[in-house]
Amino acid sequence: MEKKTSGAWIIHHTQKLQGVKLTTPDYEQIGFAGKCGIVLNALAGSASSDLTNERVNALAKANGISVRLELPSILDELVRQRLIDKGQSGISVLGLTAAQTLEHTANIFDEASPGACEKVAIELAEKASDLPIVKESAAEYVSDSYHMRDSETQEILQQCEQIGFFDAEDAAGEQVYFNGNLFRHEDIIKVSAVLRSLSGSDEQRVVDLTERLKSSGCIAKSEAVRILGDTLYSKLCAIGFIDENSIGNEAGTFSFVTRPAAFSKFTNSAVDDAFDLAKAFVTSLTYGMTSSSHGRGRIRMIEALMNKLISGASVGPATAIGQDYKVLEMKGVVEVRPVGDGRFFMRLLKKEVGRLALTVITEGEAGGSPLLELPGVSATRYNGPEVNRSVVRKRQTEPLKRGVARLLSDLRTGGLR
Repeated sequence: MEKKTSGAWIIHHTQKLQGVKLTTPDYEQIGFAGKCGIVLNALAGSASSDLTNERVNALAKANGISVRLELPSILDELVRQRLIDKGQSGISVLGLTAAQTLEHTANIFDEASPGACEKVAIELAEKASDLPIVKESAAEYVSDSYHMRDSETQEILQQCEQIGFFDAEDAAGEQVYFNGNLFRHEDIIKVSAVLRSLSGSDEQRVVDLTERLKSSGCIAKSEAVRILGDTLYSKLCAIGFIDENSIGNEAGTFSFVTRPAAFSKFTNSAVDDAFDLAKAFVTSLTYGMTSSSHGRGRIRMIEALMNKLISGASVGPATAIGQDYKVLEMKGVVEVRPVGDGRFFMRLLKKEVGRLALTVITEGEAGGSPLLELPGVSATRYNGPEVNRSVVRKRQTEPLKRGVARLLSDLRTGGLR
């Protein structure tokens, strides 16, 4: 497995661990390496930079890291890896891309001598992102590869299921493992397997939605539910056939739907956008194009604005900059600087994220169509597809789960073996 792919799964698993109140110490190395990667990604821009202690603490806190309990040891590890230098008043950090950050995350994990259970969690997650795996086959693979007793193997698999490193569903009497990356790259065989498992009317609804997404790129969740109906929408979201993204502000949470393969037209989205930065950027830009008033600094010439940012220049001053890009500011994608009269300048820190966002909006399937309509208030929260998929799965009733199981069974047996 490539280092950056391993790093992407470490980040994925760390985010799952952060959502578990009580977890086993067996996955401590994944958790620590992942948090190192999360902090490094927040700190590092495209070029080397100096950050004050106050900014370092703020970025760590914004990304769910305890400043007092976790940050000191994370910074010490990043110093040991020669990625940052620490001084009395702040740090200096190397310029890094997201892919490089993931590679360093994998190095930190490998150097920590991780346990067999941690290696299993990463390997099986990668396998389940290609095709659903029958639990018996997964157990056999783990036992043979790591020379484990059946009881040890079953305990590890149970832990992985409970934490959510991958999902488990009963399909035709067999327990099947899968995750939300099944459709990250458009695969006509996988798509056909899903369509064959549906009734004629449901199949036509999926075809209608797919065509709508191909023409518009992104649509409001309400529009997707109108086309599919609540039940079919829940099934498809649960297996990752469609992606639900949401952005939150003072007025509530607003969601839109994309095809998982929409971003992978330009990049390996499972790896290069492991932190969901490009998706958050597209959401924020669209918010600026569709929702901000002209007086606040509404975006009208997106290519000119983005090219100026990517060149290293600042944009502004505008009132909207201080409100509409808080998500990107907290993730270390942009730097926002006040000018003292309620207006702000903005500078892009992660140029590769800006390039991908611009490409998706102007050249890709999302081009020329508003993603969603939001009220004119600041966007302060963003949830990516994996978070929303997990929520959908938890809310599913037993009949819905059985429907998901049938889809997974067809994926596994529909000419995919």
